[in-house]
Amino acid sequence: MGDILDEVTALVRCKECPWYKNCLTPVQVSVEDIAQFRMAMQGTNLPEQAKGELGQIMESMASMSQDMILQSCPVFTQRLKQDPKLAQGIRKIMQNWGKEGEPGERDS
Repeated sequence: MGDILDEVTALVRCKECPWYKNCLTPVQVSVEDIAQFRMAMQGTNLPEQAKGELGQIMESMASMSQDMILQSCPVFTQRLKQDPKLAQGIRKIMQNWGKEGEPGERDS
């Protein structure tokens, strides 16, 4: 009975979710986010050189994260964890992206 309730709850959450139709999004780190980090660093007792190095590390991580890290809705994450076949299906779609007759084919 718990499985049925969990699935119904997931369906309801999915339909009412603010992520609806956008289950995955690239992580967005803005210039303002980095500026806030730098301002927070000003209040620390670290040497200036360490603050500068941490700022550079933060900027590098922000740049890399936008290409490598995705935010996902909680329902999508839960379903991926519970169903390895779902993840395998998504991987297959990505590997075949753009091949004729496959999902993901771009219209020209």
